Amino acid sequence: MKGSFAFHILYLDCIYLYQVVEKMKFEIKVLILSLVFSLVCMLLFTYVGTFTQKTIYAYQVGIYKEESNKDNKLAELKEEGIEGMYYLKDNQYYVISMMSDSEKEIMEHASQVKGIMKTYVVSSDMTYQALLDDLSRGKVYD
Repeated sequence: MKGSFAFHILYLDCIYLYQVVEKMKFEIKVLILSLVFSLVCMLLFTYVGTFTQKTIYAYQVGIYKEESNKDNKLAELKEEGIEGMYYLKDNQYYVISMMSDSEKEIMEHASQVKGIMKTYVVSSDMTYQALLDDLSRGKVYD
């Protein structure tokens, strides 16, 4: 019953709107339709792209020139119960202690380990390893 009442009200609103539009001049109709079209396009291009993206948070704990220093840091992390990872870019080893889709998890992790948080906006099907591979090739994410 409520649904049919709401539909009836919507139907009456549409009839009223149609009558108002019928009385308008052609130029005003064009102006209103162009504004509506602009709004639809803005919403479409602003929000549809974000449905296919996600943010990956990474916690970087060091950058090392020497492989032995990188290995030492990874061993130190392992002793603390943290499975670290790294990527090589421009002859430097970037050591990451954690990657997550949750900013909250990274912030909790930051209370245990000294480092910096980095954010990467990537496609929704991107894996952590694929991100590390892209970063090692020099790809930049904003």
